[in-house]
Amino acid sequence: MAQGERIYGVGVVGASPERGWALAAHLPALRALARYDLAAVATTRLETAKLAAEKFGAKRAYGDWRELVADPAVDVVAICVKVAHHREIALGAIEAGKHLFCEWPLALTVSEAEEIRDAAAKRGVKAIVGLQGRASPYLNAIRDLVASGAIGQILSTTLVSSLNNWGPRLPAAEAYRTKRESGATGLTVPGGHSLDSFCHCVGPFVEVAAVVTTQHTKCEIVETGEIMDVTAPDQVLVSGRLASGAVASVHVKADMANPTGVRFEINGTDGDIVAVTRPPVGVAPVGIQRVELDVSIARRRKKPFEPVAVETRDPRLPETLAGPPFYTAQLYLRLLDALDGGNAPAPDFADAAKTHRLLAAVQTASDTGIRQRL
Repeated sequence: MAQGERIYGVGVVGASPERGWALAAHLPALRALARYDLAAVATTRLETAKLAAEKFGAKRAYGDWRELVADPAVDVVAICVKVAHHREIALGAIEAGKHLFCEWPLALTVSEAEEIRDAAAKRGVKAIVGLQGRASPYLNAIRDLVASGAIGQILSTTLVSSLNNWGPRLPAAEAYRTKRESGATGLTVPGGHSLDSFCHCVGPFVEVAAVVTTQHTKCEIVETGEIMDVTAPDQVLVSGRLASGAVASVHVKADMANPTGVRFEINGTDGDIVAVTRPPVGVAPVGIQRVELDVSIARRRKKPFEPVAVETRDPRLPETLAGPPFYTAQLYLRLLDALDGGNAPAPDFADAAKTHRLLAAVQTASDTGIRQRL
């Protein structure tokens, strides 16, 4: 760190010492970034927050997020709680003039996402959302190839992503994911990440048709054996046309018995790009936003596919940083650039609102059977 560079205090809301996304991604990421200081943590109970503060080295612990937001040592609020609470915390942090890192989904609805977006813009705070695919070195390499015209004009493109974490058995702590109203469903989480990453690489949809459905209508809670009704979708199938004129399809299988991971094809007038999950796929593959991909390209007059070298290391981060902390740290670095006086970080809340609108169009297309224009 250069002499005189400012250090920003971060307050993490939802910093459970036992489980959750803050534990898996945000706290290890912050530990690796010298220009962020873990100023405070908050959970719903003060005793839990104190345990988290001791475990992670936070200076203060709060049993109410409002106290964390009011802390003058907190410059950035990281929101790592259930989606239903995002709006209240985000608006409170914005009112207090805090910068924000909000996990995806940004909100429960398009209107909530736009309200948060507008409030952040009006207050002039910097805000980034946890759409990690935007920070994937693999996806950015694919995006650059497409933008450079390496395969000519895109004619068609297909993404299939198969996971096994939205199915007939869930731990009690994740039982809320069985309900559509939770905001954390196969459409909003793996579907949202997949569609946002897809459009980041090949451009936006201008019209969509879709099937969004729940194939596993019952879920067993692992610890108790309780059987719950499931209303959250676990299959998302989207087809449509991109702004470029290309035809496109995306299929997210949120629970597959033997998942095959990601396969992403982009077919152009002068060649093709294919990206697949790097073997072994494993029993619990991650979605496209954090997957390690083998990327290859073939030119029209040079038939065999050739591997594309992708630089995956970042000199600003420890070489040992990998998985969720690596991608989350990449987003914190983007936020840091913005805090130092740069433009809005990407993806910001405006980007998040666009993806929420796309998801709403997908759901409407499925509900009505009518193709939706965007």
